[in-house]
Amino acid sequence: MKTHIKKSENVIIVSMDGKLDFGTHVPLRDQLQELIQEIRTDSTPRNIIFNLEKLEFVGSSGISTFIQTLQEFNTRFPNHPRYCNVKSEFRKIIQSFDEADLFQFYDSEDRARSSFDH
Repeated sequence: MKTHIKKSENVIIVSMDGKLDFGTHVPLRDQLQELIQEIRTDSTPRNIIFNLEKLEFVGSSGISTFIQTLQEFNTRFPNHPRYCNVKSEFRKIIQSFDEADLFQFYDSEDRARSSFDH
């Protein structure tokens, strides 16, 4: 499981590659918590895009913790993150946890990026 964080202008793109399972969800959560702290201490407004194209879920043990961490991004930042390239089965799982309807899904990184302009 690898997490790639790319910063360009006012956008942070977080891409994940590999399998999310019981053994990888804790290190991923810790990495994302560090990113939350970094963004909160930086005075530059940031837009965040999660590109989940290469992420594979294995079992259900890591999914709820992963979604809870993503929900933190949704509640802590006024510009809610955008999520792109999310496989339909994972989108359904994420939406089942999304009582406040905060997750915004896009089919490409470009569309997610342009959505911040509206």
